[in-house]
Amino acid sequence: MRTDPVAIPPVTRSAHRSPRRRCPRPGFTSCPSTRRRWNAPPSWSPSTAAAWSGSRDRRFGRRRGRFLGGPGPGHGSALNIELALRSRDFFVSRAARIRFQPVGYLYLAEDAGVAAELAARAELQAALGLPIEHPEPRALVPFLEPDGYVATNFCALDGLYLPPLVQEVLRDEAEAAGVEFHWEEAPPAELEAAGAVVIAAGNWSPEVARGLGVRLEVTPWERGVFRVGPFPWLEGPVPMTLEAGSGYHFREREGQLWVMGPGDQHDWGHFRDWLACRVPAAAVSEPAGHWLGSYEVSFDHHGLVGATERPGVWACCGFSGHGVMQAPAVGECLAAMILGETPPLDIGALTPLRTEPLVDRTQL
Repeated sequence: MRTDPVAIPPVTRSAHRSPRRRCPRPGFTSCPSTRRRWNAPPSWSPSTAAAWSGSRDRRFGRRRGRFLGGPGPGHGSALNIELALRSRDFFVSRAARIRFQPVGYLYLAEDAGVAAELAARAELQAALGLPIEHPEPRALVPFLEPDGYVATNFCALDGLYLPPLVQEVLRDEAEAAGVEFHWEEAPPAELEAAGAVVIAAGNWSPEVARGLGVRLEVTPWERGVFRVGPFPWLEGPVPMTLEAGSGYHFREREGQLWVMGPGDQHDWGHFRDWLACRVPAAAVSEPAGHWLGSYEVSFDHHGLVGATERPGVWACCGFSGHGVMQAPAVGECLAAMILGETPPLDIGALTPLRTEPLVDRTQL
C-alpha cells in the first residue's frame, strides 16, 4: 500500500537525558518514495536508502561495548523464542567477527515457586524445539556455590557476543548494500521527505516520534554493570548464569565476572553480598570497574514494532534489553511489512498501537 511521502522534521538533540546512558543519539532510517530493492542482509530493511544516526561519531556502536550481550532463545513466550531462534543464524554465521561464544544460559531456581516457573518455561521451550537440559550447577559453573538451588534450566543454543561488533557488522553490510549513512545530530537539509520512516532511536524514540506527529512510549531504565577480577581460578568461558527469582546474574569476559542485578545500581554492597553467597571468591571489597547505562523500556518490556498511527511512519524501539538478540529477525520482518510483503514471522503482536500487555516472565 502506497502512502504520501513523510515530511522529515529538523529533529535536534533533546535536553532529555537518561541516567549516564551509553547509547546512540536520536536516529531513524528513511526509505525513498521510489523504492529500490537492495541485496541487503536480512537484518537490515531492504528498502532503506538513508539512515540518520544522530551521532557525529561513525563508531557510535562502541558506546555499547560494555553491555552484556547474547542471543537468548530461552524466553518464556513463543514470539520471543521464535525471534531469537530466527536471529541466531545471523550471529553464528558471523561468529568470528562478533566474537560469538555458544556458552549457553543457565537459569537457577532458589525455591519451589521459581522451580515451577522454570518447569513451565522448559515445557514451552521444548515444544518449540529448544534443547533444554537440567544439569547440576557445578557441572557448568564449577566455582558456583549451589546450596539452596532446587532446579536448573540450561539451553546450549544461547550464547554471548560483543554488541558493538554486531552493530559494526550491520553498518558495514548495510553500506555494502547501498545504504547511505548521515552522521549528524539532525537530518541533512536535503532530506525533506521519504516514502517511509522507521523510528529506531532507543530512548530518544518518543522525541523523534513527536516530531513526526506520532506517539511512542519508551522510557529509560538505569542498569549498572560491576566488573570483578581477573581471577586465576576463572578459566575458560562459562554460561551466562542467572538466578531466576532474584534477577542477579553474571557472565565471564576476559577472565573477569561482569555482574548485574536488581536494586540500587550504584551500590556495590548488595551485589557483593550476593557474590559472597554464590561466588565467595569474587566478593572483593571493591569492584575493578562499574558503569551505568539504560535500557529503552516499553510498558510491557516488549519491542514496539510496526506501523504507527501515521501512514508511512514505522516504529522499531522499546526492546527493554533484548534488542540486539532479536534485531536480525525483527529487521527482516519489518522490511517485509514496509514493502507490503508477508513477513517470515507474524510479529503483529508487537504493534506500537497495542494497549494490552504481552507477557514473558523471563524478562529481567
